[in-house]
Amino acid sequence: MRRPLFLGGVVLLFAALGLAWWASSHGHVPGANQGESPDVATEDADDAESAPDSAPRNRYADIPKIDVHVHVPRSLVASAMRIFDRQGVVLALNASGSEPGTRLGMLVETGREVGLHPYCHLDWRAAADDDFAEYAEQTLHDCREQGAIGLKIFKGLGLGYTNADGSLLRVDDERLDPAFEAAGEHGLPVLIHTGDPKAFFEPNTPDNERYAELSAHPSWSFHGERLDRYGEPMGMEWPSWESLLEQFENRVARHPGTTFVGAHFGNAPEEPDRVDRMLDAYPNLVVETGARIPEIGRHDPERMRAFFEKHADRILFGTDFQMSPGGGFVLGSMGESMDPPSRIPVFYEAHWQYFETEDRDFAHPTPIQGDWTIDGLGLEREVLEKIYHRNAERIFGLDPVGEDQL
Repeated sequence: MRRPLFLGGVVLLFAALGLAWWASSHGHVPGANQGESPDVATEDADDAESAPDSAPRNRYADIPKIDVHVHVPRSLVASAMRIFDRQGVVLALNASGSEPGTRLGMLVETGREVGLHPYCHLDWRAAADDDFAEYAEQTLHDCREQGAIGLKIFKGLGLGYTNADGSLLRVDDERLDPAFEAAGEHGLPVLIHTGDPKAFFEPNTPDNERYAELSAHPSWSFHGERLDRYGEPMGMEWPSWESLLEQFENRVARHPGTTFVGAHFGNAPEEPDRVDRMLDAYPNLVVETGARIPEIGRHDPERMRAFFEKHADRILFGTDFQMSPGGGFVLGSMGESMDPPSRIPVFYEAHWQYFETEDRDFAHPTPIQGDWTIDGLGLEREVLEKIYHRNAERIFGLDPVGEDQL
C-alpha cells in the first residue's frame, strides 16, 4: 500500500515539519490569525519595505550576502526580495519549496526573476514502499531538471515521520540511502535539519532556559513520552538530542559523494567542538548559521573567531527568515505572536554586528530564544566574503554576486 509511513500526531505537525513550510503548504501558522487572508502578509511586507524604521540603521561591510536558508511563500517572493535587498541580501535560497510539479515550477520561475531559488522536497512517507529507490531517483532527477537548487530536509525526519509500529523513522534508516545517493548524483546539496535546541529535550519547566519559547509552543518540547494525534501517551519516549545527532552524523558519513549543509550550525550550536570535529572528519559537510546566532554568540568570542577562521570555507550565511502567507514574520523563532516589520533591520543588524565587530554584551537577533547577550567576532573581510557569499556560490553552483548589486 502506498505511503504507509505517517506523521506521529497533529501536535507535531508545526514543530516537526517547519513553521514556514507548513504555512506555505497549508495557509496558516500558529500565532497568526487564521481568518486573515494572504493580503495581510502583503500589507506587512509593504510596510516592511516602506516604513522609515525598517531601513538599515547602521553601516556595516559593503559585501553582498546570499542567505541559504529562508522560507517564503510563492505569493510573497517579490516582496521578500525587496526586503532582503534593503538588508544587503542580494540572493536567497527558499527552503519552502516543493516536490517536482506545477508548484515547484512556479517557485523556480518566479524566483528566477528576482533571485530567490527554491529547494525541493521528498515525501518520506514513501520510505517503506518497495519502489522507494525508484521514487527517490525520479523525484530528485525531476527536481534538478525543474531547476531546484538543492534538497531540503525538515526535522520531521527523526522527529515526525513514523513506521507502521509507531516508532520514529530514523535519519540514518538504511531504507533512505537511495535518496541521499541520488541527491549527490544529481548535484543537489542537502540542507538538513536534525533535532532541535538541546533545551527542547529537557523538562519544560521554569528552570529550562527556553521556557518562554516552550510555553508559547508546548508542542516544540521533545522531552518524555510521545503523544499520539489525540494527545494520548504512546508508550514510547522521544529520542535524545544525542541520539539524533548520532543519526545525523551516520547519514553524513555514509554518503561521501553527497554535500550536506548542516542547518542551524550543523544542528549542534551548543557544541562547537562537535561541529569542529565533524567538519574535520567529513569533507562533504558544510554548515549554515540560520537562527543560531543567539546560541553560538554566547560562546567565548576568541574560541568562535578561531573556529570561523579555521573553517572559513565551510560556513554559509543563513538566517531562517520566514514570511507567513497569513501575515507576519518569524525572525529566528517566535513567541505567541509573530514579529512586526520594525524588527527586521534589528534582526539583520545583530547578525552583522556579530560577524563584523568585536562588540561585547549586545542583544542577539531573537529575544524569545533566551535572556542573554552575545559577543562579536570581528572577522576579517576575506573571511566575511566567504561566509556571506563565496561559499554559497561554490556549494550551490551560483553565479558570483558583486558589490554593484548592493
